[in-house]
Amino acid sequence: MLEEETKRFIPLKFDLMFKKVFANEEDLIPIKKLLKEVLEIVPKEVKILNSELIGRPYRDKKVEVDLIVELDDGTKVNIEINTYENKSIINRNVYYICRNISKDLSKSNEYDEINRHIQINLDYSGMHKHPIMKYRLYDKDSDEELTDMMEIIKIYIPYFKEKCYNMDVDELDSQTKFLGLLGVESSEEAKMLCDGDRDMEDIYDKMKKYNDEMDVMGAYDWEFHQKELKRQEIKDAKEAALKEGIEQEKISTAKNLLKENININIISKATGLSQEEIEKLKES
Repeated sequence: MLEEETKRFIPLKFDLMFKKVFANEEDLIPIKKLLKEVLEIVPKEVKILNSELIGRPYRDKKVEVDLIVELDDGTKVNIEINTYENKSIINRNVYYICRNISKDLSKSNEYDEINRHIQINLDYSGMHKHPIMKYRLYDKDSDEELTDMMEIIKIYIPYFKEKCYNMDVDELDSQTKFLGLLGVESSEEAKMLCDGDRDMEDIYDKMKKYNDEMDVMGAYDWEFHQKELKRQEIKDAKEAALKEGIEQEKISTAKNLLKENININIISKATGLSQEEIEKLKES
């Protein structure tokens, strides 16, 4: 029982888990739930355009776009998970939606045949003035819309996660519970948010299932290991830089004291440098 309670829970912000749950062509309930809560639409048909991603090796760096779906009216929705955010990530996401738009055209197509494209960015860090921010092409003075061909929706998941922590579950609306689910990192929290909602329970059942699959567990362990290595590299680099700075400060102090003809023994005690090191500085 203790092992079950302390068992690691792989959250939906892990991209392979997200793809397993939401890019499953055999069960479109999760992706329809996402579209309903984020876009407030209930499409009759949803086509997963890149479902093959969930079967690719997790170390395949060519896997870029997280999930693309096509709705029954031709609208294409690209969903991106951003576990961290900076200018480069924002530019990358803009590039992705522009690239997806360009794929709509062939030599025989007219420009008015381009489908509407929506990109949903599920952000787990960064600065957001509002929990949900929607970007489209407008004139900045008159607010006149140029086209509805493209839209980027940025959702700050930690806001909804925190809201789910601080409020009674019964007081939460369905959108908050769904977006909060994308941020929780324990089975107990996920189950609590999903209870009583058939579609959410379907998502939770899949999360439990994939938490036990070897490819998901292996991918999660590998990614965690890579992050730990990177974190250690950064820590070592900072410590080395700090140590180097301290040593340079000692040397600088010793040189200044030598200029004042201070006794080497006193300089050694003041700086922590050996007498031999100070002698070398004196000769340099």
